[in-house]
Amino acid sequence: MEAEFSVHTTKNMVDIREDHVQKTFKNVRTGRVRFRREVEALRRLAGVNGIPLVLDRTDAGLTLLITRLPGIDLVSCPSPPDTCFVELRSIVAEMLRRGVARHSIPPRDVIVGPDGSAGLVDFERITLRGWRFSPVWGFACVITRFHLLRLIGDRAPHLLTPRERLRLRLQRGFRNLFRVFINLRRRLRAKKKA
Repeated sequence: MEAEFSVHTTKNMVDIREDHVQKTFKNVRTGRVRFRREVEALRRLAGVNGIPLVLDRTDAGLTLLITRLPGIDLVSCPSPPDTCFVELRSIVAEMLRRGVARHSIPPRDVIVGPDGSAGLVDFERITLRGWRFSPVWGFACVITRFHLLRLIGDRAPHLLTPRERLRLRLQRGFRNLFRVFINLRRRLRAKKKA
């Protein structure tokens, strides 16, 4: 069966078919690590509504075969219903409860179902909880929640509580300061190499 849609990047190849998705990680330096992370994340999230299930995997070929979630990505959905964001909150809460934190939640990874439900795909850029009180895990949870609030703030700001709006403003401020520091460090390193 031929793919309906294919996306090929420097990191992976994704072939989207009618009822499943085949994702092959290119064997670059981090391909095997990203493959293992995604497999483990989907194992931990098995049974959560809105998360694809693993149908098959080939470790040697770094290939995953997963169910295709019905619907379209948030980028292609001009006016998603509020229920989508309410359900997305639940998915993220369950995801964190099961020990999976995302480094970002881009709109292209959020699937809006025909009934207004939400789904989430692409789990290669994540942090997995090793032990509950790990500072790394705590920081990863903060980042995941920030990206969730940012997405809701951009697409459905009326769903944010006043407290969430304040938290989002503060976190955006910290993030901008951190970016200034990172950019300065990059410039200094580039200058040092020159």
